[in-house]
Amino acid sequence: MKPVANVRTPLSEAPIIWALASGIFATVAAPALAQNFVHFESPHIHPLEMTPDGARLLAVNTVDARLEVFDVLSSAPYLQHAGSIVVGLEPVSVRARNNNEIWVVNHVSDSVSIINLSTMSVRATILTGDEPCDVVFAGPRERAFVSVSQLNRIEVYNPNALATAPTLISLSGEDPRALATDGTRVYAAIAECGNDTTIIPEIVVSSSVNPYAGDPNPPPNAGTGFSPPIAAGNPTAPRAGLIVRKDSAGVWRDSNNANWSAAVTWNVNGNDMAVINATSLAVTYAKGLMTTPTGIAMTPDGRVISVGTEAKNELRFEPNVKGIFVRSEAAILPAGGTLVSSRSDLNPHLTYTTSSIPLMQRMLAVGDPRGVVSSADGTRAYATGLGSSNIVSFSLSNGARLGLCSVGEGPTGIVLDSAHGKLFTLNRFGASISIVAESSMTQLAEIAFFDPTPTVVRNGRPLLFDTHIASGLGQASCASCHIDARMDQLSWDLGDPSGSVKLFNELCNLGLPGQGGACGNWHPMKGAMATQTLIGLAGTEPFHWRGDRNDFGEFAHAATSLLGADTDFTPTEMARFENYLATISFPPNPNRNLNGSLKTSLGNGNPTTGLTLFTSGNLDFVQCVTCHTLPTGGSGSIISGNLLAEPQSMKVPQLRNMLEKTGYDSSSSATNNRGFGYTHDGATPTLFDFFKLAVFNFATGAAGDQQRRDVSAFMLSFDTGTHASVGAQATMGGIASNGATRRDQLLAIAVAGSAQLIARKPQGSIEVGYLYQSGSFQTDVAGTTTTLAALDAAAAAGNPVTYTLVPNGTGLRAIDRDGDGFRDGDERAQCSNPADPTSIPGATCRANIAGGTGAGDVAIVDGADLAALLNAWGTSGIADLNCDTFVDGADLSIMLNSWGVCP
Repeated sequence: MKPVANVRTPLSEAPIIWALASGIFATVAAPALAQNFVHFESPHIHPLEMTPDGARLLAVNTVDARLEVFDVLSSAPYLQHAGSIVVGLEPVSVRARNNNEIWVVNHVSDSVSIINLSTMSVRATILTGDEPCDVVFAGPRERAFVSVSQLNRIEVYNPNALATAPTLISLSGEDPRALATDGTRVYAAIAECGNDTTIIPEIVVSSSVNPYAGDPNPPPNAGTGFSPPIAAGNPTAPRAGLIVRKDSAGVWRDSNNANWSAAVTWNVNGNDMAVINATSLAVTYAKGLMTTPTGIAMTPDGRVISVGTEAKNELRFEPNVKGIFVRSEAAILPAGGTLVSSRSDLNPHLTYTTSSIPLMQRMLAVGDPRGVVSSADGTRAYATGLGSSNIVSFSLSNGARLGLCSVGEGPTGIVLDSAHGKLFTLNRFGASISIVAESSMTQLAEIAFFDPTPTVVRNGRPLLFDTHIASGLGQASCASCHIDARMDQLSWDLGDPSGSVKLFNELCNLGLPGQGGACGNWHPMKGAMATQTLIGLAGTEPFHWRGDRNDFGEFAHAATSLLGADTDFTPTEMARFENYLATISFPPNPNRNLNGSLKTSLGNGNPTTGLTLFTSGNLDFVQCVTCHTLPTGGSGSIISGNLLAEPQSMKVPQLRNMLEKTGYDSSSSATNNRGFGYTHDGATPTLFDFFKLAVFNFATGAAGDQQRRDVSAFMLSFDTGTHASVGAQATMGGIASNGATRRDQLLAIAVAGSAQLIARKPQGSIEVGYLYQSGSFQTDVAGTTTTLAALDAAAAAGNPVTYTLVPNGTGLRAIDRDGDGFRDGDERAQCSNPADPTSIPGATCRANIAGGTGAGDVAIVDGADLAALLNAWGTSGIADLNCDTFVDGADLSIMLNSWGVCP
């Protein structure tokens, strides 16, 4: 057996080790069959909920676009699956308004599905702004508060008048996501609130405001020198911007404690959580949370608990931040307060004085905390670690750790069932629910639900998220900065003064004659660089801002050099990692028209005019599109520093996420939502400011400014590779019907081939699926179709028809959920399971429910099956052999008639 310290165990295998260590073994779901699959790795916000009466547990099934419903039992197996309800694309939160009305927030569909739990169907769909995240109910006249992350606002709906337009509350903060309420106040965590760091531009660092003698750039980080020391023989390091952090006295300091306040004439607002009066809708802001608050919850006495990660990006150079650059934290906001009263490290055993500890100590760490819930008495809290696949219990009085429990892969949501002394976690990557005894903090069971995620995703995810296998302390991973494969919206200086110069070996200046040596070699002191997204990497090599990584495999060393792991990622692991990242899609660009065309107005610019300028406006020595080639907006060429008027050469970056970088303004006295903006170091506040650089040839005066606005508007509308309509929904009939006009828009888009149109319609106790193809709707029964007119005729109050546009190639799953080649209606009619690719119509020996075999491993129906059926008497599930939703004498008769060796 290999030494444990040298074994890198992926998330998919880690539960086995943890189970053996804790004396239990949990059965997890088998990998789903590969099929046409598009996903966005949307972040879970509040993915698990219990109805107020405690009778049912509700879990979002994000990649399957469904809500899973479980009956809560007082004894083993603790949960019984009661059904699945189709909602919008990428559901990330679920809340119960009462025991029967459930609201599900669909992140990519930009909608909320409102479910009638008694009929197990969607009764209404409301359309929200871009990328909604969470919902809570509050106020004396109960209202629904929905966080809309991309628009930095809260939308307030009257749940009794869904057709009424919402009240909009604009927030001073980037990406409000998680919500909590005490009934009178609504708290909204600002996911990208930052940590009071910002970037001083290179030209300012090199000026007389530099507090060091001689105005050095780069300035020292250890007294008057550098730590680690600069390697002998290296050339002079390039000038660069500098990251500074505001201290408690409001002074901007670098990691060497020098005062740079004279250089920072702007401010960051430090708004970490919005506090909304549920009656007046007035907004105040709480301060003092961690860099990225991911989950919040109320205590019984009105305090707010927050969990998330704290980044130490003000520290310079990779050897100095190795393994210690991020911390998992909890914070408490006092009832009615606006300043955090306490913050604590969820890993009190870590000192951060070393970058590596023994493996078994790493397994004690909590990484990437996402969900939190208070105990019934408000003395302790429980938080989930997405990256560490565990939950931690900690004191709310002093932050002390009280317990730790390993659960399924990638836990996000957490719910307390105080009546039964149980905790439930939704395990995002394991597609399961873990049941944990609150008193002993031990996992009692793990219940799987259907998951269409293909193997390539399952195999690669641990390389991004798993903090135990990837880091020396067990609390960090690639996802610590590349949150959900995206960005932390910070800049980091990860150079190494003691490193070596790397010889330039890429294409320089588009290969123009005489430019081969213009780009220069890559210095190990790179300066501050903004975190880049990991989405859309395929075909955009070389990587990094400077293009100094020829391919993805060259990041393997980051496992040891940055994360502090024992060994670099292997070539096999890097291939798994890269293949996984290639499956993640950018979400649709909300700044485009629904049919994918450019608008003629966005802000103060015209994106359509901007496209013309981008492709043929002669704004540079070549057209913009010459370097920023379509469709990604990037290219493999490196542009020399002299052409860019920059100290270093830079790669031409892709442009598909420009809309994510807004919110920074470095003009005098400006107060910002964040401290970083555009370009390689985040020092350029806006695209308009970028286009003011002298390298561009815009018209003079007001005409030039309008051109800058137009090109900026185009870049904010850049095609992400996912059609703008994907996820869009329309409802015919029912409450808050948004009508035929929008439905017809969706149909026209499907006819044009830009996306596929699916529909769902309640029919008795089930929902029937439809897929539009060649002028009619294929049903979930083979060989049958219906028409648009027939669906319209069936739509009525209490029986709405919901239409959704899905990515091309994925529509078939609307009528064949598990991709086994048999349509869902046919499977239901023949008593096979539409959510199990191994269960198909006509399969023999359904009565072999215990899975026993006889001689020669031949399946057999025997006493074990009879015992399982009798144990399930009066319920539903696998023992319901005739599919009438009830285990009774008819099922017993089927079993007895099947007794013996299966045919």
